[in-house]
Amino acid sequence: MAEDNNDFEDVQMTLGEPEFNAMLMQMNHEVNASNASEYNFMGNKTQEVGDNVWAVPAYLSDDYALFFLYTEIDTGDWVLAFSEAQMGEGQFNLGTPMTTGEGLNRLFEQDADRAKMVLSFVNDMEKAGEGVWRMVEE
Repeated sequence: MAEDNNDFEDVQMTLGEPEFNAMLMQMNHEVNASNASEYNFMGNKTQEVGDNVWAVPAYLSDDYALFFLYTEIDTGDWVLAFSEAQMGEGQFNLGTPMTTGEGLNRLFEQDADRAKMVLSFVNDMEKAGEGVWRMVEE
């Protein structure tokens, strides 16, 4: 009967599937000046871009840019979201935040190999006890 308690673990969602859009990485703590460097990605530094909003590029090309966003949401929880960005006047203008899964799926459409690398980075955060995956209602 112990298997019955783990039925939720049998649900498999795969990168690139529409259902994966509902997945969100909930952080176990805030990101701040003292720990932001732990979230640097591929030589890019995590920087504060607003009150309780930290960003670092996940993917940059001539026609597409996606940033990790570590931010506090209305519930007081910290999450890892993503934001697409537009280049303007030497600055990136971040768009509306999206769930972790949606950001990964959008990146998957652009560059499947990079999306798998970014997903591995996020999964490593979970394995290190930095956060947990959860499903959000749309």
